Amino acid sequence: MIRCFYIVILLTNFLSACAVCYGAPDHPVTQGLNKAIFFLLSVITFILLCIMYGMFSIFKRSKNIKTEGA
Repeated sequence: MIRCFYIVILLTNFLSACAVCYGAPDHPVTQGLNKAIFFLLSVITFILLCIMYGMFSIFKRSKNIKTEGA
């Protein structure tokens, strides 16, 4: 475990960051990554909204069944 720590510390001098890490906003890689992040967030939002709609419709149907049965 300690050896891995020393290796990581020694390799940090040889590693360099990409355009995304540097924050070059005009670089195509940065623009593509930003678009990919927004796309994935929209997919997750859509799925969560579908789940919420399903729960709401089940709740509404069960409420209608209770009022009709009483």
